[in-house]
Amino acid sequence: MVFWTETKSEKFSVKSLYYVYELDNPSLFPSSCISNVWVKPKISFFVWEATWGKILTLDLIQKRGWAFANRCFLCYEKEETIDHLLLHCTKTRVLWDLLFTLFGVSWVLLSSVRETLLSWHGSFVSKKRKKVWRATPLCIFWTVWKARNKLTFNDDVLLIQRLKYFFVFSLWSEAKLFIVDYPLTIVSFINWLGSS
Repeated sequence: MVFWTETKSEKFSVKSLYYVYELDNPSLFPSSCISNVWVKPKISFFVWEATWGKILTLDLIQKRGWAFANRCFLCYEKEETIDHLLLHCTKTRVLWDLLFTLFGVSWVLLSSVRETLLSWHGSFVSKKRKKVWRATPLCIFWTVWKARNKLTFNDDVLLIQRLKYFFVFSLWSEAKLFIVDYPLTIVSFINWLGSS
């Protein structure tokens, strides 16, 4: 029998492993911003991988030795990196601006996914909207990644209105899991987000 000495019960848990890793690792990791949010596990897993810098954007594929031209599939203006794609791309910024407008806040995005999630507390958001606020960056990341993959693999066309709709619909769908008096339509959900 093997005992895990990092816990009092001497039983292994993934949480205790991450705790040990975070103590040994000088950089902070926003695990509570990813795992304590009410979204589908596949979305949390994707954001976990993105925060560690492990999703296969073109810059990472190039680092693995593949010779590809590196242009962001959404904007065609900059090289595709995780932080550019999920935070700073001009097309992704449309979603961030929409989010901040829906919640009625001003916000400056930090330079990386990790830093953004570490700062994503939302103490200014009302208690009834706090869970949705915490889920929003994950839904933006997921929406952008899905749109990027459609453009990359299906030769799709990026329509900003459709991108906005998919983001709001994704957030509304995820919010169904935890809002008590759930808004029945997307329009009522948008109005609910703007309420205090």
